[in-house]
Amino acid sequence: MLEECFQLYTSEERLGPSDAWYCPNCRRHQQGTVKRLSLWTLPEILVIHLKRFKQVSPTRRTKLHTLVRFPISDLDMTPHVEGHSVAGDVSVVSEGDENIYDLYSVCNHHGGMAGGHYTAYCLNPVSNQWNSYDDQYIQPLKESAIVSRGAYLLFYAKRNPNSANSAKQFRHWVDQMPQFRLQPETPDADTGGSSAKCDMVESAV
Repeated sequence: MLEECFQLYTSEERLGPSDAWYCPNCRRHQQGTVKRLSLWTLPEILVIHLKRFKQVSPTRRTKLHTLVRFPISDLDMTPHVEGHSVAGDVSVVSEGDENIYDLYSVCNHHGGMAGGHYTAYCLNPVSNQWNSYDDQYIQPLKESAIVSRGAYLLFYAKRNPNSANSAKQFRHWVDQMPQFRLQPETPDADTGGSSAKCDMVESAV
């Protein structure tokens, strides 16, 4: 589960002899130091990198095929953010704060160390349909197929606090690109063929 990954990522780690901390005051490597990673703020776009490659020896690495289940929507990051007050066992964030994320893309890695291939699953912001992208091939994708052992990078968008569905409120990067217009094909004197030209259309965003 992705939730367990976050718990391990933010848990305390006692440094051993191989990764002892060097103290600048006494100028010695100190063992037993406790290291802990914390999240204090959250971005609008949250990119989660799953560890798929493991160093098993100084000269050899291996591919990890562990299935990590992650939510398509309603990823609540509140329990993993430092500085929020706690009432009993319930985490309380400041009024108006939102730490809910919805998935909009997944980068997959297929194969192993000898060779691999990347594909992508993306949510179309207009049709709200998930699609699979494999080189030049695009086809519709069921939500039940999004979570797989090949998931490598997860892309989440922070939900608009005033919206029940961030897919409708989140301003997709496609909408932020300048508009383009494809001109008709024109003969190419050098090659004997034809080519099309793409011009940018200036417009107010």
